[in-house]
Amino acid sequence: MRIAKRLNQAQTMLVAAGREASSAEWLLMHVLQVDRTGLLVRLSDELSPDDDLLFSEYLLAHVNGVPVQHLIGYQPFYGRDFQVTPAVLIPRPETEELIEFVVRRLGGETFHPGEIVDIGTGSGAIGVTLALELRQPVTTVDISEDALAVAKKNQAALGGDVTFLQGDLLEPLADQSVRVLVSNPPYIEEDELLSDVVFDHEPHLALFGGKDGLVFYRRLIDGSTRILKDDFRLIVFEIGHNQGSEVQMMLKERYPTAETGILKDINGKDRIVYAERKDCTE
Repeated sequence: MRIAKRLNQAQTMLVAAGREASSAEWLLMHVLQVDRTGLLVRLSDELSPDDDLLFSEYLLAHVNGVPVQHLIGYQPFYGRDFQVTPAVLIPRPETEELIEFVVRRLGGETFHPGEIVDIGTGSGAIGVTLALELRQPVTTVDISEDALAVAKKNQAALGGDVTFLQGDLLEPLADQSVRVLVSNPPYIEEDELLSDVVFDHEPHLALFGGKDGLVFYRRLIDGSTRILKDDFRLIVFEIGHNQGSEVQMMLKERYPTAETGILKDINGKDRIVYAERKDCTE
């Protein structure tokens, strides 16, 4: 069967099962070991029986809930491929907007080792990307040893000056040592319904943030007074779409002289809350 026809069949199958049609392309590219351009060039070719069998196995697994990223082994993020496993949260495109904001705010500034920290690093997508884009050292923290193993592999493959610490949120960090605090903590409310692809295959440790989804923001903001330097530069959190005002209020109450704000993502939903001190750069 020609690749184009097989791809069309697969897309129809996925849509009927409630999955994204685009997943068929990702799986077929992985089977054929080509990028999207390579796939388009080969659409008129015949799909070999062995490749067809492997493609069918991947499709069935995805229909049954296994994320595409776990089947192909990686997720593109900010122009780089990050290895993912069931031990880490799969990086989302919305988080790239957090990277853009931090780079826009801090680009050109110089920081000492330990002054930029990424809490709950997971795959290392935020920490490694910031280290590469800012060309500055970044320290990352995660409570999961398995997650840190994935993050270390990504740093080894992609580069960046990154230090990895294991511990519970801010616990491994020294007093008065941090100037930039970045985190995409677990923020899903405990009774929120998730798709089976997410609920059954991504770590609940990285998803759920207590009854109201705000447990980790409270802990991070309360604990930040210990680890932040007096001339801290920036605090940035990714948030759930309905949590912006509450997290911003927490930051305002803790840091009344800092500028705080809420940024919307490309879909018009609240996505980033920040507190920034600009006086320390003047």
